[in-house]
Amino acid sequence: MLKHGLIACSYIVLAVAVALVLPVLVPEVTPAVGAVAGGVTLVAGALAHESWARVEAVERNESRLFRLRGVLDRVRTENLRFGGVIAALTGGGEPRKATDLDRVVSEVRVLQKLIEQLSPRRPREAPARSGEGVSGEGDAEDGRILDIVREGLKRDRVDLYLQPIVALPERKARFYECFSRIRAADGSLVRPEQYIAIAAREGLVGAIDNLLLFRCVQLVRRAQKADGNVGFFCNISARTLKDRAFFSDFVDVMAANAKLAPNLIFEFSQDDVESSRAEMEEYIFRLGRLGFSFSIDRVHDLTRLDIPALAKRRFRYIKIDSAQMLQRKAVADGFGAEGGGTAVIEINVAALKRVLQAYGIELIAEKIESEDDLAELLGHGIDYGQGYLFGVPSPSRDA
Repeated sequence: MLKHGLIACSYIVLAVAVALVLPVLVPEVTPAVGAVAGGVTLVAGALAHESWARVEAVERNESRLFRLRGVLDRVRTENLRFGGVIAALTGGGEPRKATDLDRVVSEVRVLQKLIEQLSPRRPREAPARSGEGVSGEGDAEDGRILDIVREGLKRDRVDLYLQPIVALPERKARFYECFSRIRAADGSLVRPEQYIAIAAREGLVGAIDNLLLFRCVQLVRRAQKADGNVGFFCNISARTLKDRAFFSDFVDVMAANAKLAPNLIFEFSQDDVESSRAEMEEYIFRLGRLGFSFSIDRVHDLTRLDIPALAKRRFRYIKIDSAQMLQRKAVADGFGAEGGGTAVIEINVAALKRVLQAYGIELIAEKIESEDDLAELLGHGIDYGQGYLFGVPSPSRDA
C-alpha cells in the first residue's frame, strides 16, 4: 500500500513539474498548454502504473499457484499432517494482513479435502482378545461414524455451534462457548462424545480441532464489527498443544490479529493444563503478551489449582460444575499413604469466589439445568452461568 502511494505521489509531482517548468523552458508554450501537458503526463503515468500493477498481480498469482502445487506435491509424497500444511502455506512466516487469515483458511480447506482424497486410511481392525468375540454391531457403528467424520472433513461439514454464557441474575448473554458438530449427508449431527475416540484412533482429531480454532477466529473477527462487548471461549485440546508445527503457526497468525484479544478467550481443561505444561508454557506466554486471556474448565480437583500461578499466566476465568457448588463438595486427589487416593473436601463457594476475584479471575458455574439450581447458586453470589437452562448449543450463522 505504501509503495503504491509513493508511486502515485511521484506521478503527481512529475505532472506538476511538467506544468510549471515547460512554459519556462519553452516560451512558445502557454501556461494553459503546460497544464494540459502535465495532465497528459499524469494520465499516462497512471495508465502505466495500472498496467504494471496488473502484471505484478499476475506474477503474484502465478507464484501462489506454484506454491500451492508445491504443497500438494509434498502432501502426495510426505503425507503431511494438517499442521504441516499450515506451515507450508504460510511459508513459516507471519501473515502481514488480517485478510491473510481468510486466505490461509480457504486454501487449507481445499488442501484438507485433497489430503483426505489422496491419502485415505482404512479403519484399523483391533484384534479380538483371547476368549472374547468381536462385536459386529459395535464395529459397524464405529465404521459408520468414521465414514461421517471423513466425509464431513472432505465436504466441509464440520460446523461451529455456540452456547451462551450469561451474566446473572439478568441472564444476558455475555459470552459464547464454541463447539464442533459434524453433519452427516442426511443432515443428522454427530457430537464430539460420539466421534472423538474413533477419530483419534484414525489420526483425524487434530484436523477437526485445528479447523475449529480457525473458525472461532473468523467468527470473532466478524462479531467485533457487530458487538464488541461479546466474548467467545474457544477450546484448545492437548492434541493441538502437542502439534507444535500447527500451534506455532497459529500463534503467529494471532500475532497478526492481536486486536481480537478483548473478545477471544482460549480454554483448556484442568487435565490438559497439568499434563501439557511443557508444551503450553511458551505459547501461553506469547499469546498472553499479545493480550489474549485464558479459561480453565472441567475442574475436578480444586486443591491442585495454583490460583496465583494461573492469574500470572492471564487465566481470567474458571468454570466449575454447578453440581459441585450445590453439593459444596469436591474431590481431591493425592491422599493416602501412597498419595494415590482421593478424598472429598468441603468447598465454600462464596469464599472461593472472593479468592478468585482477588486475583482477577471470574467464576463461572456450568451445567446449570433447572430454576431451582439457579436460585441456590444465586444465593452464593455467582455472577456467570452456563447450561441448558440458558440455551443449548446452536449453529452459528456467521461461521
